[in-house]
Amino acid sequence: MFKKSIGYSATYFTVMAVYQLFIHNEVRWAENAGISFMVFLVSLFFHWTDVPYDWKKKSNEKN
Repeated sequence: MFKKSIGYSATYFTVMAVYQLFIHNEVRWAENAGISFMVFLVSLFFHWTDVPYDWKKKSNEKN
């Protein structure tokens, strides 16, 4: 879960830095770092919601 989230944010950061370097000749490091952190949090949230929530199974097994 963490590896995928870090991978997405690192990929975004790298692609945007290279794009800005070649197109605009300057890289906005703080903006890229902030957006890549937000990409990390959003992708972490989506991967976290994919994990099955099986509290109901555990309570049924006890009864």
